[in-house]
Amino acid sequence: MKIKISIVLALLLAGVMARADAPQSALSVAVYDFEATGETARALGSKPAGWNASMWNAWRETVHDFGPKVTALVTANLAAETNLVMVERAELTKALNEQAFGLSGMVSSDAAAKIGQITGAKVLVAGQVFLTDDGHLTIVASIIGTETGRLFADKVEGTTDNVSEMTSDLSRKIVQTITAQTTNLVAVAQESNAEHLERIIKSINGTNRPSVSVQIQHAKSGRDIPAETELETILLKAGFNVVDENSEGKPDVEITGHGVFGGETRRSGLVSCSYDVEVKIQERKTGRIITFEHQEGGAIESGANSARTKAEINAVDELSERIMPLLAK
Repeated sequence: MKIKISIVLALLLAGVMARADAPQSALSVAVYDFEATGETARALGSKPAGWNASMWNAWRETVHDFGPKVTALVTANLAAETNLVMVERAELTKALNEQAFGLSGMVSSDAAAKIGQITGAKVLVAGQVFLTDDGHLTIVASIIGTETGRLFADKVEGTTDNVSEMTSDLSRKIVQTITAQTTNLVAVAQESNAEHLERIIKSINGTNRPSVSVQIQHAKSGRDIPAETELETILLKAGFNVVDENSEGKPDVEITGHGVFGGETRRSGLVSCSYDVEVKIQERKTGRIITFEHQEGGAIESGANSARTKAEINAVDELSERIMPLLAK
């Protein structure tokens, strides 16, 4: 679902940034302007019958005032919650500018993910204000998880003379939704590269640590340095003796192979890439082939080069988890 936003955000309270007393589990939240849509947009399209120009202009000003007013009140209410940390306006503006959003900009789930990466916001809140000429007011808030793309909505209804109470009620609903749907809004913490490596090393039962050489080729650019370096680093940390053509000793085991990149796709400023690596593991002296292995890895990053490198590393990390126990036997 796409949500219309504008760059101009009503005044944020001082101290809305991450507070020193905020708990470690606090979620970062970014709030966009609440926009006039639906019945309000239709009402602005033409002057109602029987209205003079003065009445019409006053009505239009009233409508336009409600968006910033609701935004400011909701932002202030959410900022008072100790389990939420509001994104600083400067960071939000930077994210919007980097995404090239203008006054008519649209935010999709992909764009929300990118803004989340830039600002650190786990949750985005945006809204719509429906106001009819008889004074009936409906405010709808959309709550989007930047990591999962999941969207939830809360709504309040009332009249124009009790906006403060309505926004307080809406803010409470937003907080309740974020609390109840945290597991849907925020992705489960992924295992870091260091944690993954530590787990792989601890899983090795054998005590054998032969000397190993690694050479992985890439069809277009010769030797595949990121893949080789990653595998050599893992082997070294696991206690294997890694040698190359400049070493004095010869390897007990040779790991040779080739890698190839899959198609790259670009979407909302992000680049996704896949990488396939195949290796042969062979005893140098006897020529005995220990195993053939294949692994695919993928990554989504802000740049093409970083996406390729990360895809290689992910593939090699998964590959090493299978081959190191075989080498250690």
